[in-house]
Amino acid sequence: MLRVYSCLTAEHDFRLVLVAAAICLLAAFTAFTIFEQARRATIRRWAWIGLAAFVAGTGIWATHFIAMLAYKPQLPMGYDFKLTALSIAAAMLITGGGWAAALRGRLQPTLIGGACVGAGISTMHYLGMAAVHLQGRFVWDPALVCVSIVLGVGFSALALAEHRRRPTLVPWRPALLFTLAICGMHFTAMAAASIVPDPRVAVPPAAMDDGTLTVAVAAMAVMILAIGFLMVLFDRKLTRNAIEEAQRLRTFADAAVEGLVVIDGDRIVDANRSFLRLAGYDSIDGAPGRLSELLIDVNTQTLSMSAEAAPLECRLMRADGHGLEVELLLRPLAWRGADLRILAVRDISERREAAERIAHLAFHDALTGLPNRAVFGEHLVRTIEKAAEAAEPVAVLCIDLDGFKAVNDIYGHPAGDALLVAAAQRIRAAVREHELVARLGGDEFAIIQAAGQQPEHAGLLAERVVAALAEPFSIGSETIRISGSIGVALFPADAAQPDALIKNADMALYRAKAEARGTARFYEAAMDEALRRRRQLEADLQQAIGRGELSVHYQPLADLESGRILGFEALLRWTHPRLGEVGPGTFIPLAEESGLILKLGAWVLREACTEAARWTPPLKLSVNLSPVQFAQNDLAGEVEGILAETGLDPARLDLEVTEGLLIKDPDRAISILERLKALGVTISMDDFGTGYSSLSYFRMFPFDKVKIDQSFIRDIANPQARAIIRSVIGLGRGLGMPVVAEGVETREQLDALRAEGCDQVQGYLISRPNPIAHFEGVVMDRSADVRQQWKLG
Repeated sequence: MLRVYSCLTAEHDFRLVLVAAAICLLAAFTAFTIFEQARRATIRRWAWIGLAAFVAGTGIWATHFIAMLAYKPQLPMGYDFKLTALSIAAAMLITGGGWAAALRGRLQPTLIGGACVGAGISTMHYLGMAAVHLQGRFVWDPALVCVSIVLGVGFSALALAEHRRRPTLVPWRPALLFTLAICGMHFTAMAAASIVPDPRVAVPPAAMDDGTLTVAVAAMAVMILAIGFLMVLFDRKLTRNAIEEAQRLRTFADAAVEGLVVIDGDRIVDANRSFLRLAGYDSIDGAPGRLSELLIDVNTQTLSMSAEAAPLECRLMRADGHGLEVELLLRPLAWRGADLRILAVRDISERREAAERIAHLAFHDALTGLPNRAVFGEHLVRTIEKAAEAAEPVAVLCIDLDGFKAVNDIYGHPAGDALLVAAAQRIRAAVREHELVARLGGDEFAIIQAAGQQPEHAGLLAERVVAALAEPFSIGSETIRISGSIGVALFPADAAQPDALIKNADMALYRAKAEARGTARFYEAAMDEALRRRRQLEADLQQAIGRGELSVHYQPLADLESGRILGFEALLRWTHPRLGEVGPGTFIPLAEESGLILKLGAWVLREACTEAARWTPPLKLSVNLSPVQFAQNDLAGEVEGILAETGLDPARLDLEVTEGLLIKDPDRAISILERLKALGVTISMDDFGTGYSSLSYFRMFPFDKVKIDQSFIRDIANPQARAIIRSVIGLGRGLGMPVVAEGVETREQLDALRAEGCDQVQGYLISRPNPIAHFEGVVMDRSADVRQQWKLG
């Protein structure tokens, strides 16, 4: 070590030594900067390696020969040109191989590459020393020679290993280690050399002198400085580009809809604006530094250690303390030279809510929010299974809203929907907490009542529901009245299987609607066959028109005083191919319930008008209208069209309606009646005396005729019934309306009606309903003695 120190202080110009060290440090810094660029490059990597080899080789060479210029052996010196040129070529080639080996990135190739670079330093040095000519000869210390080579190789390997451990575009540490490798090797090798003067040895005239070498070294130094300056400019450009690229990446990341978080283990390195917005923070500085402080229900340590992870869902704890449902997606990321992870965070709260809504809609009615038919069926199965194990009863109540179709037709579907919602709320309010209420579809609801004392509890529940639905509904500005019919079936008394239990409750519901709407009925075994027959009859009625099974019969209407026939009432008859004659009292209610009455009513009106248009005496034609027909869109338009089609004078048509028409929606009914009367037809009040029989009806609408229900005529011998008949006749006389007595079957009834001053009569005493051919003498002969024919005198 003292020998090296003595060599530096006594045998060299220390100022040039410092210049050599500075040139060496600059070359080392430039070479490692170029090598880092080669490591990061994806194209032209070998061009960068070549430039690194050139800078490192010339730097080693320049350092060596500046130091040789500083060497003062006090003897004439010169330098062999060929060996000097060979030394710089060797430095470039051998160090280039070392840089190329280190480019692989792993530790072992890096150390081998460093050793190769160190070998290049040593080779250049000893070739350079071989190029020296002086009056004497060199004597080498083998130990110091070995030490010099070890220093060059060792520090070179350390320099490249340090750069691998901390890659950067400002490689100060590797550059200092590389400078130590060059300078340490050179001056240790110089200390190993001793000069033995020998006057016999002459410096060849062709050898380069110090001046020539100085020019060459200066040129190399200038070249290194130029390359270093260009690298500084290039580095500044790279830095500016990196800043711009980082800004572009930041802008791009902030523009992403998803939140993006760069993590190093559990540590948050960076995050985009979308993530900060999701988490409720203004900046990354204000956000927690650990991922585990933000994500709930997930192992962040395991997540951050994964190279990639399948999407998973968890909650993000926001700054306001509320949890947000998010989806995470992890991917690897090379970030500023480090192996990190990037986490995509997506807000799935709306998707989760939508999924919950879809799941709710799959099992609940969208309008009322009640469980739907699928849920009802599954719940009934489970309830029956538990009830069977516990030997407990189960009641199923099927509910149907009476008059709902008319509400839809009259007020429109929005009002109908509002009524369904209100009805559902009332039904739900009538049941206990553990009893399930479901909407099966349309205006059908059902209740499952488990356990309890049956049938008492089911009966009490049915009463509560019936009472709740009987109360008026306020829908918008309208007050609507409906009722609810209920059918009840019990497990295990009525059925052991869920499907059979529902079927039996449904049959009981049909019985309730048929017998008295707004009531409840329990299932009875006899209902099964009755319902089957009823449904078969309804199906047959659907086909009756097309099969020609329907016909119109006519019953005459006579003037009581003169006995003259005034007209006929058209009556629908059905001849069933298997059952024979089916009475109107059986099939008309079926037609009204099914809605088929609209088709039947139009058919009867058209057939009767067509027939009446051929009558040579212009007799009146009476046709009954069902209240259901008034619920259709344009009844008046239909009547007008049939009159025009058949050519019947409107004044000859008398339309008969019942008082029930005016109970549910009097305003709409009167509006339609006024439109009908405007056509020129007359309107009669049929079956007066039944129902409410309010006198206000005659104030609401100017009826042209009133017909006394036949039930009063049958009881005319009863003083109370006769008093009612007398009152109605007096009412008609006072209002200037003819009064018709229906169902006159005996001479005594006829005499009593004549005594009370009744105007017109109709019934079996006059004639039974018959096909129009039976009355050919009346409808085709003006001179017929009708009074004598029907014996009214």
